[in-house]
Amino acid sequence: MVGGTVAVLAGVAVGLVPALDYPATGDTGLEVLLPSLFLCLGGGYAVLFPGVRVSRSTLRIVRDWKTYPRSGRLLWILAHVTAVTGLAVCILAAATGPGAPGVLVWMFTGAYLALSGWAAALMGTAVNIRLTGSEEGLVGAAVQPG
Repeated sequence: MVGGTVAVLAGVAVGLVPALDYPATGDTGLEVLLPSLFLCLGGGYAVLFPGVRVSRSTLRIVRDWKTYPRSGRLLWILAHVTAVTGLAVCILAAATGPGAPGVLVWMFTGAYLALSGWAAALMGTAVNIRLTGSEEGLVGAAVQPG
């Protein structure tokens, strides 16, 4: 999950330069944007999939909201703020040119996926600890007394 997070950050860094140059030049710099695409989306999914698999039971976000750790709730909220901000930025960027949202969309998507993955991992671990009564969370069900 750490590697995926680093990949998302690298993808945003690589794609930020062409994204900021786009309004001035009108050129997307496809040779730089494709690595950014792969890093952002690949890294985001590399965080999301393991993060979602942490919980052994159903993760009920709304119903159990107050029982989750504050860090997980904060990351969950930050993920959705990132998604809404990305949508707004892409809509506003469409005014500069039709290719501008395509330059920006995966940068926000990668960050959203990574934040959602970390939030799901934290909340899933909290569910595991609550269900097993163990401090280890992930190992608790495998080690049973007697």
